[in-house]
Amino acid sequence: MLLTTFVPGGGQFYTERYVKGIIIGGAQSYLLYKEVQTQIRLNEIERDISALPEEKQNLLNQRGQIGWWMALVWTLGILDAYVDAQLYNFESDLSLDQMGSVKTTLSFKIYY
Repeated sequence: MLLTTFVPGGGQFYTERYVKGIIIGGAQSYLLYKEVQTQIRLNEIERDISALPEEKQNLLNQRGQIGWWMALVWTLGILDAYVDAQLYNFESDLSLDQMGSVKTTLSFKIYY
């Protein structure tokens, strides 16, 4: 869980959930890129005297929305990494018995 706090998708890679790691890491990286681009544009507008106040307000709103999306993806990534870490040693086996009924076997390992 600590790894995914600082590295986008890191917790998913740690628990060997590579596809989720790529998706979450990609989403976090893209949103960070958009946040930086919006901030650069805001800095340019503040230096430009002829900039319209509506354009600045639109960029401020966009930056706020991106910030909320970043927080959501970051929180979901941490929660997903936590759940996957808790279920990391959980094994299940599904098989059919001689009558064709589903037989489920659950097992887990406890290390101490």
